[in-house]
Amino acid sequence: MLKIIGMCTAALAVIVILKNVRSEYAFFLKLAVLLLLGMSVVGIAAEAVGQLQEMGTQAGIDSDVLMLLIKALGLCLTAQLAANLCQDSGESALASAIELLGRGAILLMALPLAAQLISWSLSWIEV
Repeated sequence: MLKIIGMCTAALAVIVILKNVRSEYAFFLKLAVLLLLGMSVVGIAAEAVGQLQEMGTQAGIDSDVLMLLIKALGLCLTAQLAANLCQDSGESALASAIELLGRGAILLMALPLAAQLISWSLSWIEV
């Protein structure tokens, strides 16, 4: 983890210098660093998902519900990262559109879960 933080700090220094000299190179360096960070996050996330699945199994949580939550979190983080990248590039309208699209996709993913919850609630009330 400290290596990653050190790499990001060094890249930040280079990016700040490049912004004044060659701003297009600064953007591509930032993109490369984000891709490297993304690859390390995938490794960490895979371990976290495995632990969450194990805890969900022990707690009796349906694996479909747990996977839905994990997918929604991944979509949220991906959309936020893309929106931040657009915002840094000066494209605030595109960043807002990406955030809105991410929220809409998460809402669509959650609708079956909401329907199950409503059905469960109604069956519980009628008993």
